[in-house]
Amino acid sequence: MVFDNDAWRKTGESVQGGYEEINEEIVRRFGILFGAGEIQQGQEVGESVVDSSEIINTLSGGGVSTVGYAEEEVEERSSGGLLSRLRDDGSNDELDSAHTTNRITSLVRKAALGRLTLPCEIEGAERALLVLAGPPEYLNRKGIERGRKWLEEQTGSMEVRGGDYPYRGAGFVATVILLAGVTNVPRIKELQQVAIEAQDNLDEIREESDENLDELVSDDSDELESLF
Repeated sequence: MVFDNDAWRKTGESVQGGYEEINEEIVRRFGILFGAGEIQQGQEVGESVVDSSEIINTLSGGGVSTVGYAEEEVEERSSGGLLSRLRDDGSNDELDSAHTTNRITSLVRKAALGRLTLPCEIEGAERALLVLAGPPEYLNRKGIERGRKWLEEQTGSMEVRGGDYPYRGAGFVATVILLAGVTNVPRIKELQQVAIEAQDNLDEIREESDENLDELVSDDSDELESLF
């Protein structure tokens, strides 16, 4: 899993200066990704549980991986609150479900097409894993399934996993997307080109150094035998 520091630090900011914000981004994404499926006592279980085996299977094929993230603030439903009353009225169930589904699919798109830990084109990714986290009343199977199918269409992969991670107290719904086996990564190509140029420059420097040494230790009339 790759994190491109240069793609995340602000203009004019050193890598060291951006460490705190960069580390926060890493923890935010990986905290949800690796926390999914870790159920504690009293915690609600997701409709479609994501556990460590799903992550392992997604990464098992090797290659380069990147992680996307998107979140949206929500107001958690409290007992007897507005959302509770709306849900108790059957006429609003369908509207509420549709809104929840649309929120999830929108977050999936933002996570996949927004800032990835390693910027790349998601088309051609070999495998993907989708995790939805947040208050359980804002998560539904239909939204997750739509998001998963959208990922299949965008990546061209038939190996896309997905599930939910009910989590209360955060005040937001978040989407984490793990894309494994990505191949269209312009940043890596740029770094390869820099490496090629650096190697060429080193070869030129070595050649020039050899010529300078030869001029230094040899006399113009070749009357002296070289010391080296």
